[in-house]
Amino acid sequence: MRRYLLILPLLCLAFSLEAKTYYGRVIDGTGQPVAYATVFPLDSVILGTATNDRGLFAFEANLPENGLVMVSFVGYERKTVPLSRLHGDTISIVIHERPIALDETTVSARHKRVKSKHREIAALLLKVYNQLAAEWPDQCTRYHVVSEARMTSQNSAWGTEQMIASITTIPEAAKKGCDSVQLHAEHCKRFFRPDIRQRANQAYTAKELDARTRKYAAEIDSGVAVHSMLFQIGDARYDLEQTMHDYRHWTVVAESANEMILSHTEGKNYLGIFKWNITRNYVINPKTYALIRLSEHLTMDVNIPFGKKLKGQELLLLNLLNMSESQYEKFRLRKGHLDCTLQTRYQRRNGQIYILEKNLKTDANIIGTKDRVIPIHFKAGQRVTSIDTQGVRPLRRNQITRRFPRQIVEIF
Repeated sequence: MRRYLLILPLLCLAFSLEAKTYYGRVIDGTGQPVAYATVFPLDSVILGTATNDRGLFAFEANLPENGLVMVSFVGYERKTVPLSRLHGDTISIVIHERPIALDETTVSARHKRVKSKHREIAALLLKVYNQLAAEWPDQCTRYHVVSEARMTSQNSAWGTEQMIASITTIPEAAKKGCDSVQLHAEHCKRFFRPDIRQRANQAYTAKELDARTRKYAAEIDSGVAVHSMLFQIGDARYDLEQTMHDYRHWTVVAESANEMILSHTEGKNYLGIFKWNITRNYVINPKTYALIRLSEHLTMDVNIPFGKKLKGQELLLLNLLNMSESQYEKFRLRKGHLDCTLQTRYQRRNGQIYILEKNLKTDANIIGTKDRVIPIHFKAGQRVTSIDTQGVRPLRRNQITRRFPRQIVEIF
């Protein structure tokens, strides 16, 4: 009898740990399925999965029934759903697009005006810079982030990666022009369709890949580099320092009682072969001159008169990015176009300014002879979950992530 009494608690524990299956469907505001959206419980972000090309998802876990599930996709508003709803009939979870284009930085201005006098622009920029310098933290800061990156080509998803990491910023290194961002990965998932994963593996082992590229790929994790670079680009203080004396390219494009947009535009044109233009929009408080958010828009065009014949690993990379079934055995690059928007939002704590969120959207077209076009789209986003400022020191070399093991999740 005593043996049975000992077994009873074990049986209860076994039943309590039994995993349940949760499932649903993610769609956008028009009713279309959202592929590769990540779905994970807030109680354990390392669990969960991603939707397939029909927007369907399913995962097994042992979780409290009063928990919440987060549905996340770059460029869309995040949504939480009670875990208890993901039983029985397949429910549809609607997420709405949240554009990161330049239009988001506009304000409901009572009137618009353009300040063309250099003296007025110089005085205004100095006030903004002094406020930014006073608020920008001088001590090392550690951000805990969830970072997502997704790429599509030919209207088909190439893959999605989600990383949980800590990022340490080092102001002293930034002042010296050195790398001031250190990333330490904590958990990473990469979502692939099986056929895409196979294509990527074949490209990595292809004979066209030269020894130098293969060595670099073995040492540097491209995924880690993407997540680290996303946090590093769009440095408001550095960019303002570099451009604030270029008065003739600054203007006030909109102003209201709550927001003012200071805009700077610069560009280059090299014989019509290579052209680029970048516009930075600093959205500030017109009363305190405090920075609210920063939007950057880059366009780039390449026009090669007689084209460039791709060969070797260039052709290999092109076929990897080209999601259609056809494979190019020869390709002459004639034109290229890139359109990129980065938006950074900020938060304030104890009189200091910190990053809250970053969103990046890139659209590119590779154009060959006979107007053969290969479209490539990339979206990435980072959201800060917590910030440490006390006793933070730069990471040691062995703490900085260069390569990191991933949990590979195949989406069927």
